This record gives sequence, C-alpha cells and structure tokens, in this order.
Amino acid sequence: MQNSHLQEAINRCGSSFYFYDLDQFEAHLKSIKATLHPDIKVWYACKANPLSEVLKILKNEGFGIDVASLGELQQARGVGFEEKDLIATGPAKSRTYLGALLQAQVGCIIIESENQLKDLNELCGKLAIKQDVLLRVQLDWEGEAKSVLGGSAITPFGLGMDDWKQIDVKSFKNINIQGLHCFQWGNILDVSELRTLWAHTMKSCRELAMKLGIELKILDLGGGLGLSYSDNRSMDFKKVHAALLELKGQYELNQIWLELGRFSIGNFGSYLTKIVDLKTVRGKNLIVTEGGINHMARPALVGESFPCEAFMNSSESKKRFTVHGPLCTALDNLGEFDLPENLAVGDWLMFKKTGAYGFSESMPYFLCHNLVGEAIVYQNELMIPRVPETNLEWMV
Repeated sequence: MQNSHLQEAINRCGSSFYFYDLDQFEAHLKSIKATLHPDIKVWYACKANPLSEVLKILKNEGFGIDVASLGELQQARGVGFEEKDLIATGPAKSRTYLGALLQAQVGCIIIESENQLKDLNELCGKLAIKQDVLLRVQLDWEGEAKSVLGGSAITPFGLGMDDWKQIDVKSFKNINIQGLHCFQWGNILDVSELRTLWAHTMKSCRELAMKLGIELKILDLGGGLGLSYSDNRSMDFKKVHAALLELKGQYELNQIWLELGRFSIGNFGSYLTKIVDLKTVRGKNLIVTEGGINHMARPALVGESFPCEAFMNSSESKKRFTVHGPLCTALDNLGEFDLPENLAVGDWLMFKKTGAYGFSESMPYFLCHNLVGEAIVYQNELMIPRVPETNLEWMV
C-alpha cells in the first residue's frame, strides 16, 4: 500500500474513506487457488465486503460466491457471476426470496428449516425443476464458548441433529440434497483448534447423513479462518489445507466447501479519518475523530478494535490515546492506542485490517454525518468508486 496513493485519496475524498489494495488481494487469491485440491472448493462470503470491484477480482480468479440476501445476489449477478458459482446462505429465506433464488438459477441453496424445505419443494414443483441444496446443521457443543456465529449457543442457523431426524427429507421429490452445511465458530487463529472443530463436525455430519439416508456428497464447513487484530499472527492456508485433506481422508468425504470472508479480504483494507479534537479528560488523553462506529461498527459490536496508526507520522515519542468517533454515545469508542504525542487537529488516523466487515457492517446514517467513501488501488492505479456523501445527498 503506497503512501502516495493514500495521500491522493485523502486529497480527493477530503472526508473519511476506506482504502483497499486490490493488487495484494488478487495476489492472495492466486496463492489460495494454487494450493487447492480439486475436492476442496472455496467460496467468498459476500457479507465480508460486497464492493463490486472486490467481487470482479474474485470472479476473474474463478472463485464462487456465497450470498445471504437478495441485495448480495444482485451484486454478484451484476458483476457477472454464473449460476453455478452462486450459493445462497442465511437463516431468513422467505417464499418470495426462495422464488428469486430459483429465478436466478442459483447453483445451491442452503436450507435452514422445514418451512424452507416445504416452500422450495413446492416452488420447484410448479416450475418442473429440481434444486440442489445443503441442509444446515446446528450441533451441540460442550461448554459455553461464544462466537459471532453462535458457538455453543442456540441460534437461528439451521436445525439440530435431532430436529432433522424428525423430518423425512427424502420425501421432498423436487429437492436434490447434496450434503450438509455446518458452521458455528468464527475468527479462529489456531490450525489445531480448527482441526478439532472440523473433526467433530465431520463425525457428527456423517452420522446424521446416515440417519437421514442421504449421500454426503458435499460438506460445507463455512469459514472461521481468523485474522488477528492485536498482533501479527496469521493463518497459513497451506497448513489449513493440509489439515482438511487429512480429515477428508479420515472421514471418507467426497468434497469439502469453505466460505471465506475475513481471511480473503480483511488484510487488504484500511479506514482513514481525520482528527477533529484532542483533549485530556480526568487524566486520560482523548482523540475525537470525524468518523467512528457510524463507519466502522466492529469495535462496538464485538468489543475488539482494529489496529491504528497515525498516517505519515513516524515519531518515536508516543503517548496513550483513547480514540472516540463523533457520535453522541460513549459506545463510539474505537480503542486505545500508542500514537505520536505530537498529533494535531487535522491529522489523519489509519485503522488497518479493515478490508472485511467495515463499511457494509456499519451504521452510516446515525446522526446524519457524511457517508464514508471507498477508494481502491488496482494495477497500481487509484480509483474512487464511492465518494463521501453528505446528508443532503441521501436524506429525505
């Protein structure tokens, strides 16, 4: 990521913006693709970052895409993803939405409930077609470990093993059940931990498939490959892939799918915002910034901050600052960081590793501040597909 591109983006945007290095992103995708065994398929989780320029590179590199809403489906179709390269996840699939998925000829639909199974079967019957699906399973786990995907908690994702056993899934004649989907743990940084989770998942899903009388052609393990926001730890995809292949052989599985979001794009984005005030309150050094959780909600949602540094200020003399955004709530806390003590109003802060779960996860309309911009570098050229907008451009 070159400072000259960032400085030009600052000059052109003038207000808070995200910056994505799509050259590094593309190189990362090529590395993943070069590692893959033919029986392991990687999909991109659109929710991580649905920007069209991001999706175009994924399409060009031959990755499929996992969509979880009609809007994400339209984004994917808009950049040219073919039907076979689309899977549809997400717990809320109304009859109308299922009809839209069929109309778009989505390759595989993840079924999360008996109602979805009934509705889809009936819709397929009227169209005289059969639809490939995976049944989503929610497993019991010992302990009370938590995750943004639910972990051991009961969530709206899929049905439990005993719940699926109460349903005669083979009676739905317009449905081609290709296998199962099971994903409850996110942002894991240790390959051995992933391996343990996956082994339990594979064992349980094999048992369920036998009980249901279906062939487990595909097991979708979702995502979960982590990105550390507190240090430089990183997942080695080659080690992840090796563990998957070993488990695939051990549990005699045909094909494994992964849906990677954060691991795909997270490292290749930054969020930049201006300092509008500095002060000391009751002995604590505070920075107030132009943008906050209205542009970057993760710190408030999960209590974990993106790493922060001062843009174009490498002073070795540091001071501890708490950074707050502009919203009228103490929840707008972006974290505590050691930053140059000579910072001034008008300087820019850069929050790194924001390529995933940044703008599209934010709450941009609260208090009617500017909407955040989005800038990209691709083939070493700067482009700004989304300029910052004022409330006058979107308020009604």
